[in-house]
Amino acid sequence: MNFLFVCGWCGEENVVFCRRAGFWGTKFEDPEEFDCYACGGTSTTPWDPWVPA
Repeated sequence: MNFLFVCGWCGEENVVFCRRAGFWGTKFEDPEEFDCYACGGTSTTPWDPWVPA
């Protein structure tokens, strides 16, 4: 499932894919970091709840 994360460097919204995890598939595994498509900076993913894209 895709989620929106905001870049910590430029404030641009990025769509990041997170895999389903858990027994019922109701939880998602987030990557530790993501690269911003706008500025190329590396940001860490925030704590949930996340905004679905």
